[in-house]
Amino acid sequence: MTAVAAIILGWNPQRWNGWTPSYEALTPGVSPQRTLAGSWTVGRRVNIPVGADAWLLMQGRQRGLVGHGVVTRAPYPGPHDRDPESTTNYVDVAWDGLLPVAERIVPQVLKTEASGVAWDYVFSSGTGVPTAAEAQVHQLWQRHALD
Repeated sequence: MTAVAAIILGWNPQRWNGWTPSYEALTPGVSPQRTLAGSWTVGRRVNIPVGADAWLLMQGRQRGLVGHGVVTRAPYPGPHDRDPESTTNYVDVAWDGLLPVAERIVPQVLKTEASGVAWDYVFSSGTGVPTAAEAQVHQLWQRHALD
């Protein structure tokens, strides 16, 4: 299996909301000049290289694209957050852009402007972004998130 250059990391605040202090409090201070380090589960996925783009997709009732970062550590095993008897893989990420939830890029815009990604079928973290769609997602982020 080949390594991916970009992944989608899923976040459902109804299942996990462990941002510290809070997601909304963190968003204004995150930028390319002031990144926020963190780790994120990618399930069983292993072919994610350092330097891959990491796109944060909020799931649940307020679905939408809310963040961008860069993978700084390839997948490594750690305890599963909901089952301490199990392990799962994690990547470390340097977040360089987080949108307030109210400013998220909503599914209709995602499907229209970055149609190369099957946004409705991203259900787990670590889903690869098709190579042909990477430029679409970057352009979408530039247009909507960096205004």
